[in-house]
Amino acid sequence: MNAEDNPFPVVPVARLSGSYDLFATGGSVAPGRPLTVETDAVRAVRHQLSGYLEQRVPSRGRALALVGDFGTGKSHIARGLALAVTADPSEPLLWLIDEPVWDFGAIYRDRLVSDLKDQKAAFYDVLLDYYADVTAESLDQARSLREVADGLRDRHLDPQAVIEAYALSEAAIRRDLERRLQVLTEHAKFARALALLQFPEFQDHVWEWLMGHPPGDVLRERGIDAPIDSVSSVFDALAVFAFLYGHAGRRFVFIVDMLEKVLDWPYDRRTDFMQNFEKLVNVYVSVGGLLVFCVLPEALSEFGESLHERILPIRPSPLTDDETVELVGRYLHPEEGAPPGDLSPFTRQSVRYIRKLAGGVPRRTLKLCHHAWEVAARGPRGVVDEVVVRTAVREAFEVATRDDIRASIEGILEAGAWRFERSETRFARRPGRDAEMVDYWILVGQSGSAVAVLTTDSVMLDDQVDRLKRVVEAARADTGSAPCEVLVVVNGYISAPLRQRLAGITVTQPIVYSDKHFRSTMRRAVADLVARLEASGRDSVLQVLRQRLEGIAYQQTAVLDCLQRVEGRVERLEGSTGARLGEVLQAVAEAGDLAAGDEGSAARVRLPQEVRRHFDRAFDAVGVMGGVPPAFRQVFGLDAAGPGDEGIRPRRLGFTSDQFQAVGVAVLLHKLLEAFRDSVGDWIRQAKPTPDGPAPTPAQERGLRAICRSYEITAEMLPVFRLESLAAFGPYAAEPGPLEQAYRSFHRAEAQEALIGLGERVFESAMTFVRS
Repeated sequence: MNAEDNPFPVVPVARLSGSYDLFATGGSVAPGRPLTVETDAVRAVRHQLSGYLEQRVPSRGRALALVGDFGTGKSHIARGLALAVTADPSEPLLWLIDEPVWDFGAIYRDRLVSDLKDQKAAFYDVLLDYYADVTAESLDQARSLREVADGLRDRHLDPQAVIEAYALSEAAIRRDLERRLQVLTEHAKFARALALLQFPEFQDHVWEWLMGHPPGDVLRERGIDAPIDSVSSVFDALAVFAFLYGHAGRRFVFIVDMLEKVLDWPYDRRTDFMQNFEKLVNVYVSVGGLLVFCVLPEALSEFGESLHERILPIRPSPLTDDETVELVGRYLHPEEGAPPGDLSPFTRQSVRYIRKLAGGVPRRTLKLCHHAWEVAARGPRGVVDEVVVRTAVREAFEVATRDDIRASIEGILEAGAWRFERSETRFARRPGRDAEMVDYWILVGQSGSAVAVLTTDSVMLDDQVDRLKRVVEAARADTGSAPCEVLVVVNGYISAPLRQRLAGITVTQPIVYSDKHFRSTMRRAVADLVARLEASGRDSVLQVLRQRLEGIAYQQTAVLDCLQRVEGRVERLEGSTGARLGEVLQAVAEAGDLAAGDEGSAARVRLPQEVRRHFDRAFDAVGVMGGVPPAFRQVFGLDAAGPGDEGIRPRRLGFTSDQFQAVGVAVLLHKLLEAFRDSVGDWIRQAKPTPDGPAPTPAQERGLRAICRSYEITAEMLPVFRLESLAAFGPYAAEPGPLEQAYRSFHRAEAQEALIGLGERVFESAMTFVRS
């Protein structure tokens, strides 16, 4: 057992298009092969798909909504449905959207109609059916040509050949076809364009327009004057294609993942999308299509009632113990004929414990299995038991130190103008016993009410909850008859059952620390608890008003402090400008190396833009977090008294062990990124077509997968948060205020976002570039 053989994914993420579950199965499973456990949701989706595909003529459409929180398997189920659709003998038209983005026209050009281009012949066949029907109707008045008309309707005769053989009016038939298409599609411009598509002299012009390009002069002369590049025009196109395929009796499927991303758009675009999407659902249901979308529960509630009436919601439920055992077994033994029930190095007990901690959520389960394997591989026994699982949880989820979290909490309380004190101050002259475990006491009113803020590491055992219960009871006893609210902040992980038990003790949901949402969540929770105490307190209105005024005065002081620190921020920007100049000079040097034949530099320079941008973002993030701080300049500066002042003394710049570690992490990250970038550049240059097929070959794809996986398992060993220590260089660094705290948290989150999952993004971009 070793870390390299870990079969569980570093980042368990399924995507509708591209590679399936990147890094999901190490090198032991062929790319694109899904590992699926038969859950109720999987069976429900398969039943709906079978019912749709088994219709002789798909006259009855349906819309399915896969509704669930992050990591519950929505995308995985949708991907399995897409694979089943592509394997169906009837060859339905399939469109996929991984994630809605603002530039919906780009999605249409680059993703949707690129699939239509592959089915160009089938699309022409659909239009040819309409052309044949219109031509047959023009012959109905002539009894002698009834057999010819029947041959057109049976698709035994070519309509263009019949028109030429019997000297029919092609212009009149073209007008009839356009009218027929306008009635069907309810869109005049599309009807006109589709009618022209039947005639060779217009085909290239119409097809380019359907592919999302601006219309040419030939089409502009006929009233088609705008490209298909807005949200409304793209949805019009999708509706038109649905009408065409539906009325022709063809099957067509549209799958959209992460629909909730639309809620992050600007209001006007979001409203436009949601209205058009509801219309498209109605079209698909009415003309015989299958539309499937994945969405978070809270996002689904934002859509109108008409959509809810049309869809069938399917909600993935948490994995059971047996389903979790089956899932782990499939990852351990993906090959056919594997020994049933063999979970080594796991045990059934440890797998069930993982399920309990993960709450049955598949993504969390796989992530815990990955880290548990890594921990067990370092140990002498090579067995994953409950102790190993708890160690893995702490390593995977405790991304910051308790001191980092306390500093963040203190910054939030200062910015919110709340009066607070630490337990060291509160119990300086009297014993507090278990109440001393509280980190901060937020004072409310004059009667002794308080909000006790308590931090703790990952909560995985009932004994830990019992310990926290004793602290909560001690905190409430310490305020005496005055009410006390308790807020628990968890550094790391807490399972759903223990979260609910702890919430029952504190009467408040615990907060799990995360760089992305922690500040806003913490701020809202404190404000709610303070308001609860104020509403139930015994202070008079004047006392409450006085406390509010004191808070405002404190907040004004904090604002002035922030303004005074702007000057230091300007110096930091100057340093950043110098760093940018260094990057430019480095690029010039790389160009010189390229001219001199330096192969390593050549790989860097030739890296395609879509791949290089991922590395640029990572280098920028590390550069901001790990750049040389302004304290180095301050130590050599002179006071305002000037150089002639006799009191000037040399200064020494102090260093701490945390800062030494931070510099080491920054250097290692930079070198790791350089090596990763150069290896990917070399791979791209060597990924060339062979006599056996186009690039990349299966061996080349496995090679890139190994490169990206090597980065992932190495990078996760480097604690990015330590880079923040560089911001506190020097003996003159003041305690971080609200502005500094926000600055550090933002850049730490940016660095983690840029570095975590970098391997996955580079893999997909490099594969797309080589395949194009």
